[in-house]
Amino acid sequence: MSDYDGFGKDYFKTRLGNDHLRQLSFVKEKKYLTSFIGEKIFNEGSLLDVGCSTGEFIDAIGWNKKYAFGMEISDYASSIAKKKGIQFGKDLFNSDNFFDIVVFRGTIQYLPNPFEYIQRAFTCLKPGGHIAFLATPNSSSPYYCLFKTLPFLEEKLNFLIPSDTSLSMNLRNAGFDIVNVDYPYIGSPYSNILPNHLQFIKKLILRTDDKFPFWRSSMSILAKKP
Repeated sequence: MSDYDGFGKDYFKTRLGNDHLRQLSFVKEKKYLTSFIGEKIFNEGSLLDVGCSTGEFIDAIGWNKKYAFGMEISDYASSIAKKKGIQFGKDLFNSDNFFDIVVFRGTIQYLPNPFEYIQRAFTCLKPGGHIAFLATPNSSSPYYCLFKTLPFLEEKLNFLIPSDTSLSMNLRNAGFDIVNVDYPYIGSPYSNILPNHLQFIKKLILRTDDKFPFWRSSMSILAKKP
């Protein structure tokens, strides 16, 4: 994988562990994963982060680097991740029954062949392994249904904006059992409930260009390979 337009060095300038709100989101996502898969796996389980960027997510959740693997299209970002100890020798396309968890954190919309990636995730997971979609756009959210976009979408880079229903259906069709579907708006470091609702009303009436967090705009889905 190499750099290409849209994912050059500038894209990662806030993905170097220097964005406070992103770091707080990682902490919240660790709690979400831990509540279902337990703390022990962070020390003993093998993880693949698809679109791992500079490795800041793996770093923030404290996964044992001995068992932490990444896939990343940017040579710049992957070079930083490698310096942190993240490995790139194992991935979706060269490993079967190897990983304990595969994570897509805000990446599925960037993939031109997302269904192939999901099917390969099933193959490369061990029986009982998990697939996790975190910080993932949800096209069935009120914001998207009304405005046909979401605040954090980079539309020129997107191929498919999933909904909670369509992504869950595809996971089931790939052989997964759905463990949990969550919408992390309440308690998100980005949300501010009263101002967000006032912005929503304003945008609904005036069709402004305002961007803000809102209910169900982002989703987390955890599924398990039987």
